[in-house]
Amino acid sequence: MNFSTEIIIVIASMAFFYLRIALLRGRKKRYERDYALKRRRVNGRSKGAALPQTAAGSPLYGIISWYLVAIAFILIIFGMLMYNQMTILGFTLINDADLIERYAQYWYILVASGVVLFAFCFKIDKPNIDD
Repeated sequence: MNFSTEIIIVIASMAFFYLRIALLRGRKKRYERDYALKRRRVNGRSKGAALPQTAAGSPLYGIISWYLVAIAFILIIFGMLMYNQMTILGFTLINDADLIERYAQYWYILVASGVVLFAFCFKIDKPNIDD
């Protein structure tokens, strides 16, 4: 298997996506640990409000904007179509060979930018601390 520059760029963007999700998960755990420490410091005893419990089956991450998710999805799909010379399931979407030849070589830019945009669509919720 040979790796081209385009594939390496797409792999790097996906690694960035997973790194961002790992950072968000670590930040969420840090927020929960800080909340537990602040709860313990109430008059030197572990009295105080109970730790916030999430409902069973609730998602770990939130979405900042569904419009950004849709744009990222469209970028990734369009980049994949460009990679496949504008054919999907045997159907040719664009018949202009000159247009396909000119722009299909830049498929990786759309895929990588879609993945990076998708990485910034996630957020975590801070626990509410009653001071």
